[in-house]
Amino acid sequence: MDLSGSRTSILAVPAQYAVQMPSTLRDRILDAGVELICTVGWDRVTMGQLAQRVGVSRQMVYKEVGARDTLARAIVARHAELFLSGVVDRLRAHGADAATGIPAAVEYVLTAAADDPLLKAVLSAAHGGTQDLLPLLTTDRGPVLRHALSTVLAEATELYGGLGLADLPTLAEVVVRLTLSHLVQPSGPVEHAVAQAAWVTRAALSGPRDVA
Repeated sequence: MDLSGSRTSILAVPAQYAVQMPSTLRDRILDAGVELICTVGWDRVTMGQLAQRVGVSRQMVYKEVGARDTLARAIVARHAELFLSGVVDRLRAHGADAATGIPAAVEYVLTAAADDPLLKAVLSAAHGGTQDLLPLLTTDRGPVLRHALSTVLAEATELYGGLGLADLPTLAEVVVRLTLSHLVQPSGPVEHAVAQAAWVTRAALSGPRDVA
């Protein structure tokens, strides 16, 4: 499977894009939030630190991103969007071949996540007893899970709708939840999760078909 570039931190932005799309103040604040989370941990991040790092007043930080919990959701949601963009790319690269595309997408997420500074900081803090950010990744009320489910289902419907699978929404949800579960608390190497995703996909492909 082609995972070129997946070992590069997902935080990295190609220089040409940085030139063409200057960061907004909101982006700069979120970037500063990521940097602080990765260096001192979320529990020590203050709005005053953010303001000082960005070079604006605390009032301006509150105006742009709201309260601290809103800031956390914005950081996590923006980061998740980068991962989901990569997921969509992997799925589309394999077209209607779900048996190959779905495992490739799972492998991309887990491989990229292994080298991602923000995710490492969130998971390390959770393992140390500080779980302020982890629920944003894993719960139905968080900004990641629901968006991931809707994004993957929409893409799967577009790519695999013609296969006549009886329950495509269930397949999409099982794969998303399996991936997040392995991301947060892996039960083995990445290859193990990829094999599980492949097995689930093959089972769905060999199961009942919707003939309506």
